[in-house]
Amino acid sequence: MERVFVAFAGVLLAVAMRTMLPYVEKVRKAAERGESAPVWSQRYAVTGFCALFTSLVIAVLAFPTVAVPAEPTSLFYVFVISFGYGWGVNDAYNKILIDWR
Repeated sequence: MERVFVAFAGVLLAVAMRTMLPYVEKVRKAAERGESAPVWSQRYAVTGFCALFTSLVIAVLAFPTVAVPAEPTSLFYVFVISFGYGWGVNDAYNKILIDWR
C-alpha cells in the first residue's frame, strides 16, 4: 500500500510542478520587463489533468509487476520513477498539445 501512495505522491508533485513551470517563467519574464503578470492559460490545466491520469495509469500498471520491497530506499526509488513518469508525460502533452506550432 505504501508503494501506491508514494507513486501517487510522485506523480502528483511532478505534474503540479510541470504544469506551473511555464506560468512561473512567463510571470518572471513579465516582471523583468516591468509588465503585469499574464493570465493563466487553462490549456495547461487540461494537459495537467490528462498527464495526471495517464501517469497514474502507467504507474499502477508498472509497479505491481515489479517486486518493490517496503524499505525506505526502495520507496524513494518508486517516488523518483513515478516523478519521472509524471514529469515526462506532462512535458510531452505540453509540447505536443500547446507549444507545437
